[in-house]
Amino acid sequence: MLDANVAGRQDAGAVNQTTIALLLPTLNELQGLQATLPGIDQSLFDQIIVIDGGSRDGTVEYAMDMGLTVVSQIRPGLHFAIYDIVHALDTDYVVEFSPDGNCKVEQLPELIAKLQEGYDQVVVSRYLHHAISEDDHAVSAFGNWLFTRLMRPLADFQITDALNIYRGYRREILLDPDFGRYLKGPCLEPLVTGMCAVRGLSVTEIPGDEPMRIGGVTKRSIVYNGSLCLLMVVRLYLRKFLGVRW
Repeated sequence: MLDANVAGRQDAGAVNQTTIALLLPTLNELQGLQATLPGIDQSLFDQIIVIDGGSRDGTVEYAMDMGLTVVSQIRPGLHFAIYDIVHALDTDYVVEFSPDGNCKVEQLPELIAKLQEGYDQVVVSRYLHHAISEDDHAVSAFGNWLFTRLMRPLADFQITDALNIYRGYRREILLDPDFGRYLKGPCLEPLVTGMCAVRGLSVTEIPGDEPMRIGGVTKRSIVYNGSLCLLMVVRLYLRKFLGVRW
């Protein structure tokens, strides 16, 4: 289990030895991958892994032609795609990047630089300073606003974007047995923020626009995802304020 006393910002000598894996979850995202992959500076990462959920549009073939490692996810759902591959890695950090066009490659160097400063989590926020989301609609924007504010009392930092997939964090956060207990559906990213909050880990955000997706279709269910995120927040509140691990 990660110790909050030693998992904060490190000295420069230790930080230079950190290793980082870039995770690209895909499910029929050929157009997005073709648009984003050429712009990624692969030298920033020790590993780049495409986690595929059963694409049939040429996504896997294209990724392999580009020399990337492709693995088939074991269990269905984006949350399990990330969770399971993290347990198979040995890097210090992982970075989640959605290759559907919603994540801009321009933020990657700044995100990596912040991780190398020793932060436990760095989130690319769509709502910090000048950043905007071009892919939000009224319901999804309200959902992010709601969950972000629900999670603020848990944390010592001013969260502005609790739900965005675009983030990097210490791999050990997902290895905590409590993380697996609380992960009951598609709420992995806000759970990473929540676990950082209740354990007092170091978190920062950088602003980053969210463009419209490129090709493909969104796989999220707003009602289903929202209900599971709400349950997760309730459980974190019980843990933080009442010491109950339900």
